Amino acid sequence: MLSIQELRALGASLSIGAFRRQLGPFVFIQRPPGLPSDAVLEPTRVASSEAIERGMLTLLFEFENLLITTLPPLDREEELSVGRLPDCDLFIDDGSVSKRHAVLRWNEAQGRCTVRDLGSTNGTFLNGQNLSTREATLKDGDILSFGNVQFWYLLTDTLHTRLGAGKPSPR
Repeated sequence: MLSIQELRALGASLSIGAFRRQLGPFVFIQRPPGLPSDAVLEPTRVASSEAIERGMLTLLFEFENLLITTLPPLDREEELSVGRLPDCDLFIDDGSVSKRHAVLRWNEAQGRCTVRDLGSTNGTFLNGQNLSTREATLKDGDILSFGNVQFWYLLTDTLHTRLGAGKPSPR
């Protein structure tokens, strides 16, 4: 994971195209996770709607303290697993997340990412709405919750601009 502060320096030194090549087409931004646990071995804990709402708000107001979750490089079409098993592409060490929680699908030709819950105990939420098992297309700025853990989905170009690196240099 990279912090916003670390990424700010990188963004300032790279063009938007180079920045996109370094990070991929999109990023997931999250609050720093708690202490590591033995969550893989624990039964799944029940998520609470209050925790999900609180987590969504903190993502919007604590930008400078957030972390960028690194994902494996994406091919033209890629499927990424989400869950608390260590072999998941997006590993989430939290007891409210199922071992195999959801799947993300990236399609480069369409320039879109979709998410589908895999029948998890606590569900996958998109902007506070439970997806059940339907597939939904993510939009720039969406907040995705797996159990009690929230991620802000941003296109890399948007992040580059948000970091202040997208401003034209003064002449």
